[in-house]
Amino acid sequence: MLSSKNGGVDPNTLNPDDFRPLQGFSDLWITTNNGWANYNSLQATWTRTQGRYTINMNYTYGKALGIVNFADQFNLNNDYGVQPANRTHIFNVAYSVELGNFTHNKIGAGFINGWQLSGITQWQSGANLTGLSGGGPGSNANFTLNLNGFRTPGTDSVVSNVSLLGTPNIQLNPILTCNPASHLGRRQYINPSCFSFPTQIGQNGPTVLPAIYGPAYFNWDLGLFKNFQITESKKLQFRINGYNFLNHPLWSFNGSHLTLGFDGTTGQLNTPDFGIVTDKQGHRIIQLAIKFFF
Repeated sequence: MLSSKNGGVDPNTLNPDDFRPLQGFSDLWITTNNGWANYNSLQATWTRTQGRYTINMNYTYGKALGIVNFADQFNLNNDYGVQPANRTHIFNVAYSVELGNFTHNKIGAGFINGWQLSGITQWQSGANLTGLSGGGPGSNANFTLNLNGFRTPGTDSVVSNVSLLGTPNIQLNPILTCNPASHLGRRQYINPSCFSFPTQIGQNGPTVLPAIYGPAYFNWDLGLFKNFQITESKKLQFRINGYNFLNHPLWSFNGSHLTLGFDGTTGQLNTPDFGIVTDKQGHRIIQLAIKFFF
């Protein structure tokens, strides 16, 4: 290394932009097709279209794998894991049932007989929160690790991928100390006490964190209707629809409580709500409708 003592150039005064082959430009990105993904699943369907019942039931057990993020640009195999869009279990059923006739009384039959019940029920397992924390390939799926300027013990160097790993092209990741999906509290899906962060040169957490799944999705829509025949060409339909009729809440992170942060002085966790859902969506909607056919 040259120094000012022997008449050379002080390396502290060097500007890397002066050594670029194309002057006037900073980083120039090259588009490459380096990412890949695959999906495998077991799909089962059961249908019935006879008699008073029409039922279509579907179940999928699958797994979507691929490049989660480009945290290690030197070895893309290290970036391979469960995709954020992965849903391990997906179940849905759509049905329509003619309830039949309950009375032979002419007056009562007009109001009691001939009702029809229909509905759609959906359930699917939660999203991979590890992938969602970065938003997909090319982002930092490390729960946006924030060390708030914590310095390497015994030095004045701030902990970063450059100071510990020697390059900005490998992402600094949290270190796992236990199973982050264990010992969870109410509405908690990730245990923050299972994470620490690197502090020594060459030390880093896993490039792709294990899949940690968030809240499942469940919804049940139900409809009840009946046709009242007025003449051969005219009829009146009365309908009651209940959307999310069980009033089941849908919990969501909605972009919050997925940032893992540590105190810049003590190194202690300073995001106690990490991994806890607080955003509740969805509510029951009842709709009454009358249709006239002519």
